[in-house]
Amino acid sequence: MDLYDELPQSPLLCEDEFLPLLETCKRFQVSVVEFLSLPPKELARQLQRSINEITKFQELLISEFEEQLSRCNQIKSFDEADIPVSFTTTDVSIDEALGGGIFTHSITEIFGESSSGKSQFLMQLCLSVQLPLDMGGFKAKCVYITTEGDLPTQRLETMLLAREELSRHGVSQKNVYTVSCCDLINQEHILNVQLPILLEQNEGAIKLVIIDSISHHMRVELPTRDYRDYQDNKFYIDNMAEKLLDLAHRHSVAIVVANQVSDKPLQESLEPAVSEMTHYEYQLGWLVGWKNSSMLHRQRYNGPKSQNNVGPPNYENYFSEDEDNKLINDEVARVEKLCETKNSGLISNNLLRHSKRPIEHEVTKTHSFDDQMFKKRKIDQRVPNLGLSWASHLSTRILLSKSYKASPMIRRGELHLYSGKDPSAFWQVRRIFKIVFSSYAEPKEIPFVITKRGIESVSDNM
Repeated sequence: MDLYDELPQSPLLCEDEFLPLLETCKRFQVSVVEFLSLPPKELARQLQRSINEITKFQELLISEFEEQLSRCNQIKSFDEADIPVSFTTTDVSIDEALGGGIFTHSITEIFGESSSGKSQFLMQLCLSVQLPLDMGGFKAKCVYITTEGDLPTQRLETMLLAREELSRHGVSQKNVYTVSCCDLINQEHILNVQLPILLEQNEGAIKLVIIDSISHHMRVELPTRDYRDYQDNKFYIDNMAEKLLDLAHRHSVAIVVANQVSDKPLQESLEPAVSEMTHYEYQLGWLVGWKNSSMLHRQRYNGPKSQNNVGPPNYENYFSEDEDNKLINDEVARVEKLCETKNSGLISNNLLRHSKRPIEHEVTKTHSFDDQMFKKRKIDQRVPNLGLSWASHLSTRILLSKSYKASPMIRRGELHLYSGKDPSAFWQVRRIFKIVFSSYAEPKEIPFVITKRGIESVSDNM
């Protein structure tokens, strides 16, 4: 019986009266969970023991578990020290969107694809938390835990030099504790042993803990062979998140983690299936920051044709909201026609051929909504790692994305003035800071750029 593992200090282990019963449970592999959930009659049949003996032991075991549960869930008094407070990100627009900035007593997740700006934002936070209180900071230190290499101190120095107000108020790399994790065992030791000791030794001096990234070693080292592994991984993730939250509450710190993403391809079903609102697959898009077009497409992709034929009143917007592919194609076609008319050689056929991306298809209004469902140019399929178990412990989830939009030359209709042969000139990088969900703010999107100063919000028209 696993009572020795579940309750190693239990007085039932020392009772001579129950020693034969415990040995029998161990021989028949009956667990504590079964003893708490199965009726005495069923246990007596499995163990071939007296029902009176089993009933007595079961009552004592349940009583002991209830006592332990009440100790773990004691009602605590609430004081001002337990109220979450925020510190600035050094960008006014981002602070307003987040409801004040990054909050303590909770876990904030930053996720996105490679080169989307996650580490840039985290490094910016480890400097902003050092600002004095009147500038929105905590005048505190930071712990930066890396799992994919060393902390890029040169980039931190560039940010400090680009922001004179930081150096003027004593912001320095000396106030950043940093350590690298080479594998999952090392990461466990740092989070479970070294970090709690450091926070206790510097009580009140450290206000921010950064982990970059939380899932790097887990996605490689945790086994995923069968359903048992899945359950074990879920327990591991829950346990890790609970320990981080305990540190956040006990020491009044903000915990900010970066998370990697993985693919969730759209799978075609052999038979039509109606997507129910209560299904996890239906709700997934809102948890991971997908666009409305991708959520609608996934929800109706495998549905009956009668359902797909009925689109929203403005369903054309669902297929043209994120990219300017149609704008570029129309502009290229216009200039191509102009060139043919005037016999001009400003734009070569080679340029025109490469200007259209093969993965994107123009959607016309001559087809039904059902036809367009299978002509969607681009479907969101990136999801943050660690799943729903991890997401349920987050107070704020932020998506940093990098995409492309039509360049100013295209939007101004000046393609006919372009004499080059590089189709990349038609596109411009577009970065979005998206609040997927938060306990302190509404979902919102903010365009941003990465400069020497760090992450800075910009107008969507830039």
